[in-house]
Amino acid sequence: MNYVVSGKEMQKIDEYTISTIGIPQMVLMERAALSIYDFICERFEKKSRILVVVESGNNGADGIAIARMLKISGFDVEVYWINGIDKKSEAFDRQYQIAKRVGVNFTDEIIDAGYDVVVDGIFGVGLNRAVTGKHAEAVALINDIEGYKIAIDIPSGIDSYTGFVHGKAVHADATFTFGVMKLGLLLGQGQEYGGSITIVDIGFPKQAIDFVQPCLYAYDEQDIDRLLPARKTDTHKGSYGRVAVIGGNKNMAGAVLFAAESAYRMGCGLVKICTVEENREIVQIKLPEALIATYNQDDKASVKEAVKAATEWADVIVIGPGLGVGEHSEYMINKILMDFNKTIIIDADGLNTVAKNVDVLDNTDAKIIITPHLLEMSRLTGDKVADIKENKYETAKAFANKHDVVVVLKDARTIVSDGGNQAYINVSGNNGMATGGAGDVLCGIIAGLCGQNMQPFEAAKLGVYMHGICGQEAAIHKGRYSMVAGDIVKSITRVMEANYNA
Repeated sequence: MNYVVSGKEMQKIDEYTISTIGIPQMVLMERAALSIYDFICERFEKKSRILVVVESGNNGADGIAIARMLKISGFDVEVYWINGIDKKSEAFDRQYQIAKRVGVNFTDEIIDAGYDVVVDGIFGVGLNRAVTGKHAEAVALINDIEGYKIAIDIPSGIDSYTGFVHGKAVHADATFTFGVMKLGLLLGQGQEYGGSITIVDIGFPKQAIDFVQPCLYAYDEQDIDRLLPARKTDTHKGSYGRVAVIGGNKNMAGAVLFAAESAYRMGCGLVKICTVEENREIVQIKLPEALIATYNQDDKASVKEAVKAATEWADVIVIGPGLGVGEHSEYMINKILMDFNKTIIIDADGLNTVAKNVDVLDNTDAKIIITPHLLEMSRLTGDKVADIKENKYETAKAFANKHDVVVVLKDARTIVSDGGNQAYINVSGNNGMATGGAGDVLCGIIAGLCGQNMQPFEAAKLGVYMHGICGQEAAIHKGRYSMVAGDIVKSITRVMEANYNA
């Protein structure tokens, strides 16, 4: 598990490390500078021309330290100090004085004279205003230079919390971020402007991070072994859960098939598909392993019987994929929430139905997971999509807390919250997964984990991460342009076989 922090949280970690733990600021700064110095030394020849652009804060102090190391090593380096703010930080002043003594050249302007490398040390994670004037001019000039661009901690102009651009921002080829991943490098335009991201350990102790208790954390592949439900020898199909998938409008069986097969591939013991009669044949052909119960959505008695078949049989119910919106879906949602007291995962048309009366979520004894994308979340909350995108953590947390549900707020960086102060942010996956049916696969993966007795919050987090890992595997075989939801399903088997079936 790895924490992801905002700029404010990082500043608190930094302050605690220096003031309470007692590690000198200059020690941290030297280690930060050394990481970028080593990268430049490994990648570029000493005849390379290097420009370091700084302002008068601690980010600029890091930049000057890098320039000094390069100068001592024999690189052709110069520093452009913008000097556009009134106050210098103490660390900046100290680094400036040291650099002057070893002969670092400071210039008053940026002249693109064939720089091979440009190091951005203008603003750090504390920026909370638009980049204007001399700073905007400097950013524009940096972006126009053809040389390789390296950002210190975060590209100048990128908001460390939202990833949005404050007017103008440096478009880096690489970013070296210190101690902990910055949220702004994972969200919004920060994903593009950061280039390749390297997290550098510069000596922040675990106590400092634990003291701050960052709001967000992510998984890496080492977490899967730790979290994936164990399979025991003396077991049978009933030991690994029963998942009912309810959905699939007339001649729209794909969604339930993706969800059902994904649940099976994740290790669920039994899956039952509850869908309209018109889908019976294709379900039996495409997924003969699944049990099937059908209904006529225009016949109330038939719909009632299908709901009963699900609630009396299942440990986990997925409702919504391809379901359609109408009287049948409203009845199904209301009846399942009333009668079922285990785990319910609501997606797609299930969410669109709930949006008509969100308070229905409060009238159940079941454990509920909802999996909305941004537009579906807008329907549930009444908030604008743009506002939700800018405040995904707060939106997911507030809704989860209010309705006692687990929220899987889907986006390029999905947030999973149970209403507590700490939430999960997903860093796996790729843009090839922006394809129809991928969300149905996610529902099935989460359901399969819930069926194996994982608690909803834990299953949702691991499911989202595994979904992304399978998307990465699918891209290897099909490419990001050509992959479809079925490729993600097939990748579940390859990922599990390669890593977790020992």
